[in-house]
Amino acid sequence: MNQHNKVQEYEKVLDLLDHFLKKYQNLGRNAIETSIVSLLKNNVTGLFFVGFYQVIDGILIDSILDNHLEVGPYQSTILATPRIEKGKGQCGQCWAEGKVQIQEDVKVCQNYIACDNETQSEIVIPVIKNGVVLSVLDIDSEHLSRFDEVDSKYLQRIVEYLI
Repeated sequence: MNQHNKVQEYEKVLDLLDHFLKKYQNLGRNAIETSIVSLLKNNVTGLFFVGFYQVIDGILIDSILDNHLEVGPYQSTILATPRIEKGKGQCGQCWAEGKVQIQEDVKVCQNYIACDNETQSEIVIPVIKNGVVLSVLDIDSEHLSRFDEVDSKYLQRIVEYLI
């Protein structure tokens, strides 16, 4: 993808999001995440899956204290993996490390969780507040090497609206 076009698409998303959130102040986290997902999916070229996974801490399941990521707002033609353990897949690894994960080719990634055959590349952005990962933004593409530092830079700016 042309870098200039990519920058223009992300700038448009930031502009639309900024205007939307100024118009509708004090929205809850779910509303903001849903809006971000919609804006990205409908305005950025080459995105197959766009969604958030929220950190669920300390839920008691079968007498075991469970920490995991749980799927939140997303848009795609596939069903998302509903739960992801810390350190598992790119989302779980992003949560564990608190760092952006870019996978140019998911087929060669040993820690990849496949929920479809179409995804070729992935980027995951942590949403961090006061040093704690609250959620991660997961984006997949049907194109190899779709994501780079431009995506990382703009997506990190976009998730700042959640902090």
